[in-house]
Amino acid sequence: MDRSVEITKYLSDARKGDSEAFNLVYSQLYDELRSIAHRQLFHQPRGETLNTTALVHEAYERLVGNSQIDWQDRNHFYALTSRAMRYILVDYARRCSAKKRGGDKQKVSLDAVQLAIEERSAELEALDEALSQLSSHNKQLEQLVELKFFGGLTYKEIAGIMDRSERSLRRDWQRARTWIYSAMQQEK
Repeated sequence: MDRSVEITKYLSDARKGDSEAFNLVYSQLYDELRSIAHRQLFHQPRGETLNTTALVHEAYERLVGNSQIDWQDRNHFYALTSRAMRYILVDYARRCSAKKRGGDKQKVSLDAVQLAIEERSAELEALDEALSQLSSHNKQLEQLVELKFFGGLTYKEIAGIMDRSERSLRRDWQRARTWIYSAMQQEK
């Protein structure tokens, strides 16, 4: 049986309440999910507590615990995993920002690594806000950004998920980047 068909079958079984089927999907796609997470965390400063494995496992926990998901196929799985990783990273950035504002009630020395984390968290929060605005303007562009930026997927992979040509995705990526940049500049 084709791997993609097999995964779609497992997701269908998971939709019907078979938790073991979801575990099979996860185990078969684990290496690919780690690759996505690794690409996403590549630019994080060294010493971060959120690593590739933690990001993949947290995404899994969020997805497996949500019985409301109507799993469709492998592409849908990747789209939702990318969205889960987005929310995990944004939540992580918010926790970093809360600590920066005294939310952890501990004095912390501000070395170069800490400053890099705080700068990244502010950017990630601004990006999330811009994406929320983009969503109300154009859901397809938001999905493209989630898959490309947060999911780390290639244009070819995204084309399969969104059922669009790579060429149109490249044009839309430029539109989305311009729109987000403009929205983030207005927030400053």
